[in-house]
Amino acid sequence: MRSDSLFDQIKKLNSEMERHFFRLFSPEHPLRSLPEEKWQPYTDIYETKNALVIKMELAGVRKEDFSVDFCQDRLIIGGGREDFTRGEKRIYYQMEINYSEFERIIILPNSVREVDVKAEYKDGFLTITISKDPARVTR
Repeated sequence: MRSDSLFDQIKKLNSEMERHFFRLFSPEHPLRSLPEEKWQPYTDIYETKNALVIKMELAGVRKEDFSVDFCQDRLIIGGGREDFTRGEKRIYYQMEINYSEFERIIILPNSVREVDVKAEYKDGFLTITISKDPARVTR
């Protein structure tokens, strides 16, 4: 068995385990869902008094290689990270960095206003701030 196919199998197994874990322990309407074939960047989602904030780690991803879209009540962040050294002969001792397409789908609560959104990409982190609609806030 070639070493790169072994790493592919390990990455696939890890992805499946994460998907099952989050399905088992997520609420009925989670803030995140896990697509089947793409990797998911590490993401923090938190609320402040006036906004919902999504902070995503995208180290090594260029601004032009990802997109942020709204579709109904979902925020979809997708793109790809390219391995520019692919094709070189290498012997891996550890392989944890995902190089391929990624996608994260975040189901937005009713309390946010999709018209008041700010996004910043700095030092490998994408931060999206979505203002809350004061008329819809229940807390």
